Amino acid sequence: MINANSRQRLKRLKPRQRKKLRVGEFQELGFTVIANLKEDAAAGAHDGLLDAWLDAVEQHGVSFGGHFSDGQLDGIVFPINGVAVTAEMRSALNAWLQARAEVSDVECSELLDVWHSAW
Repeated sequence: MINANSRQRLKRLKPRQRKKLRVGEFQELGFTVIANLKEDAAAGAHDGLLDAWLDAVEQHGVSFGGHFSDGQLDGIVFPINGVAVTAEMRSALNAWLQARAEVSDVECSELLDVWHSAW
C-alpha cells in the first residue's frame, strides 16, 4: 500500500488535488471503538446505551458509523461538517464509555486517517 501522505507524493500535488484526495492538510482523522457490554444487562439497557452514545458523539460535532450486535458496539468515530476529531475528543468519548455501567471493557484506537487506513 502506498503511503498517501508521503512527503514525495504531497510535494507533487497541488492544493486542489490534495483536497480532492483528502491528504496533507486536508487529511481527516478518526478512531475505531469496540465496547463489550455486560451480559447481565437488560435488553432495554443496550438500546438506551446506544441512544446515549450517539447523543454523546453528536454533542462533540462528529459522527459514528458501525454496528451493535451480540453485546458489542463496534465502529468508527469520524469528522463531519469540518469538525476535526482530536485526541482530547477521543479521550473524552473513551472515558464516557468506560464510565457507563453497561460496558465491561472498551478499546479505542489511536487517531488514524479514515480515508487511507485499513481499519
